Amino acid sequence: MSGHRVARFIFCTMFVVVSTPWKAHGQRNDHIEGFRRFMEYCAGCHGDDGKGGSKVVSLATTLSVMTRSDAELTRIVHDGTTEGMPPFGQIGDANITAVVHYLRIIEGKSAATSIPAEAPVTGDVNAGRMLYLGKAQCSTCHMIRGRGGFIASDLTSYGRSRPADAILQAITTPDTPLVPSSRVVSVMTRTGLKLTGVLRYEDNFSLALQMKDGRYHLLTRSDLTDVHYTDHSLMPRDYGTRLTSKDLNDLVSFLIVASRSGRRDR
Repeated sequence: MSGHRVARFIFCTMFVVVSTPWKAHGQRNDHIEGFRRFMEYCAGCHGDDGKGGSKVVSLATTLSVMTRSDAELTRIVHDGTTEGMPPFGQIGDANITAVVHYLRIIEGKSAATSIPAEAPVTGDVNAGRMLYLGKAQCSTCHMIRGRGGFIASDLTSYGRSRPADAILQAITTPDTPLVPSSRVVSVMTRTGLKLTGVLRYEDNFSLALQMKDGRYHLLTRSDLTDVHYTDHSLMPRDYGTRLTSKDLNDLVSFLIVASRSGRRDR
């Protein structure tokens, strides 16, 4: 199967969830809640950095999105568009508000909650880098500045617009909520072959799994005897116990510093 055909399978239809930003009130839970809702409603298509792909608009950098008034964005998310975006008024005003709060952070528009380029970190960045590349095995799946795995999201700019507590929460409770595009699925074929990978695409007739080594398997449902959907991604769920508090602080600090403009990971 060609790379172009695989790409067509894994891209989602346009899904733009934007609305009016929250009023800043200085509480740390605001941006954490926004991060959760963005992961739940938007990241499956637009990526956890909001930059989308070749067939999905970037929510973080597209001028036509960034320059719309709050009233226009509210109407778009509630009513949908004629270009293909369905209405999402059913998710409720509170969720829409939380999503757009986080959207404004990744756009760099929320001065009250976004992280400055030189925000201080409290951990040991070098120790965090060693954890990332070694004991924690983050680089097996994640890439930073062209180095590392590619089955999970690119973390090059991950720490640039996220608060430290949100990054820590994503590490220790990675599937809260579970991003649909990262769900692990196990299948059994009629020939007795068992495959476990990330579900990249499915319809009534077929599904596509990506293995940890990057290979794709396009499978026909009629050739499968069992399909098991898990409630988790490939991200380890035991970092909260496997790593010490210092380890976690060091790792978070590394992700923040590594995402700063102009820095090169070595």
